Amino acid sequence: MKTEIIHKIVLNSSNELLLLLSSPGEPMYQYVYREAAGVYWDDKQKGFKSTPLKNWTVSEWFIHIKDIVRTSLNVDLQVDENLQWENIPDTEQIKLKDLI
Repeated sequence: MKTEIIHKIVLNSSNELLLLLSSPGEPMYQYVYREAAGVYWDDKQKGFKSTPLKNWTVSEWFIHIKDIVRTSLNVDLQVDENLQWENIPDTEQIKLKDLI
């Protein structure tokens, strides 16, 4: 299983959660959409993203993205020790830190 490092977690202006990687990723990452699970590869930003958040929290989407990437691409997403946050509410940061 390949490991990728998440260096930044972002909630963008479209209300999508992005898990941005330290590496440029792999061409095969684009096929994660085939799972029809609301998870996509953003080649421009080099990360996995969700559909716009509606019923799920940031932490729920984080777990979902990690699970889908692991099962469909055989890639384990780990967080960088110097993880950066952008527009993530404090309450969700606390939840995520407990999950990581």
